[in-house]
Amino acid sequence: MTKTKCLCLSTLLLFAVPALSQLSSPQAITGEYIVKFKNKTSMNRGLKLIGKAGADISVKSVFAGSQLLHIKVNSESERKALAADPEVAFIEPNYILSVNPIDLSSLGSPPSSTDDYTQSSANVQVKNSWAIQKPYNQGDKIVVAIIDTGLDRNHLLFKDSGSIWENLAEKNGTPSLDDDGNGLVDDINGWNYVNQSSNINDNNNHGTHVAGIVLGVGQDIFVSSVRESKIRIMALKFLDSTGSGTTSSAISAIEYAVNKGARVINNSWGGPSYSQSLDEAYAAAYNAGVVIVSAAGNSGTDNETTPMYPANFNTPSNISVLAATDTDTRASFSNYGATTVNVGAPGNSITSSVSGTGCIVPGCFQKMSGTSMAAPFVAGLAALALREAPQLSAYQIRSLILSSVDIIPALSGKVSTGGRVNAYKAIVEAKAQVATAPWAPSYSLASNRSPASVASNNGNAAGCGLVKAVDGVNNGGSGGAGAIVNILLLLMPLLVLGKLGTSSFLKDLV
Repeated sequence: MTKTKCLCLSTLLLFAVPALSQLSSPQAITGEYIVKFKNKTSMNRGLKLIGKAGADISVKSVFAGSQLLHIKVNSESERKALAADPEVAFIEPNYILSVNPIDLSSLGSPPSSTDDYTQSSANVQVKNSWAIQKPYNQGDKIVVAIIDTGLDRNHLLFKDSGSIWENLAEKNGTPSLDDDGNGLVDDINGWNYVNQSSNINDNNNHGTHVAGIVLGVGQDIFVSSVRESKIRIMALKFLDSTGSGTTSSAISAIEYAVNKGARVINNSWGGPSYSQSLDEAYAAAYNAGVVIVSAAGNSGTDNETTPMYPANFNTPSNISVLAATDTDTRASFSNYGATTVNVGAPGNSITSSVSGTGCIVPGCFQKMSGTSMAAPFVAGLAALALREAPQLSAYQIRSLILSSVDIIPALSGKVSTGGRVNAYKAIVEAKAQVATAPWAPSYSLASNRSPASVASNNGNAAGCGLVKAVDGVNNGGSGGAGAIVNILLLLMPLLVLGKLGTSSFLKDLV
């Protein structure tokens, strides 16, 4: 497969990359597992048992604040013995997650400066929203964690806008020391979980492209003198140069983002295999008040019948995003789901930043397509809504975005809201909520939960954000009484506020 090379913004013919071809690599790392013990006492006992197993089992990492271990098992008998231990809650493979973009033909010139959205011609009211947002030098600079292939920190878009997040304890600390005590040395701008280093540089382009979309919801990223950003980008690299990574690394990255204060997480990746440990990481992020945006996938299939993960997680702060075209149709490659995908966003032929040198100021840009491009638009919008009403919970921000969509006939039955995001409407709604008290329903994974799609691990699904949404229904199921209760919980804040004026929100199951 030939990869498109970096082209300057002045070059009119830019190439599109649809985010994910079908997964052809193994679906799990051979011999690696994630094991959860029932409590800390049983975990300590389990560590002793693993120690006695000698070379047959080794601990690769311990997940702080949980009873999860990432282990390497060289003996099937030892794995079976561990799985049979009454103190073990579950043991599962270390699944592979992916983006793996493929090249498409040229899709034409960059959007006109007269367009409403500078990165495509989608009618999402971006420029109109800028006029009513807090200025860049007022309000919080919301941290968005981009868990992806890394970030080109030398790209002038990020350098000149001051948008790269900094871990001040490490920046102002002693080089080569773990100044903040998190077990990572010199993690000044994030962390690289591929090779366990502080080098977050992007050797794939995917993460840098995603980051430019996040910033572009709040400002024009193409001007030669880039303005200070309204958003901070925390780059957490867990996908390698081929766009592949593991569940264990994804969990570590999510935990890092939560612990370091990210308010929004963007996950433009995924896979067909259900992981309870990743599901629990999503739940922990929700309980910490973090909005999570997940790409719906690029197989062109229905997530109701062919689920994607982490897309299918029922986490009440997870927004699953379909890729829409500039003419408000579903992009042909985009996954969809009447209840399991929430909303559409621009995802076809999006111009954004990529790694490279020699391009005109402010750096190299390229067009890519995919739900990987649609998700960060929503992540950026969520961050901007939080700037207007920082006290709102992740659940409320999610509800606000989903209730302020434009209803699009072509998306009826394809997303739960029946609509495509509208930046202006979302910011208007956020500004109206400045006096609203934070509220969110309690949420935890049911101990007996068994997603309908657990068995569908045969892997003919595509990535670049294989994601789904957080609905009040079980994955792939019909909902029932439990779903109704969840829907009522989700609607409660807006019912109290008398905000249920649109049928679109009533159609959305979270």
